[in-house]
Amino acid sequence: MEVERVGSRWWLLVGDQRIDFRHDGRGSVQMQRGGRGWQPVTAHWHDDTSLCWDGVCAKGDLPLD
Repeated sequence: MEVERVGSRWWLLVGDQRIDFRHDGRGSVQMQRGGRGWQPVTAHWHDDTSLCWDGVCAKGDLPLD
């Protein structure tokens, strides 16, 4: 995970694919994969403490706020 702006812009590298995220500060998160358009996603925590956005999950120290 790389963070551009804490709480508003970050991305994950999964193999050679970059998945970008942006948060508008009001609760909406959007995700962009492979240069395609931005799509709204819903974030939720799993029991194993991973944070997921519509099937894309990250686990560990997540500097999001």
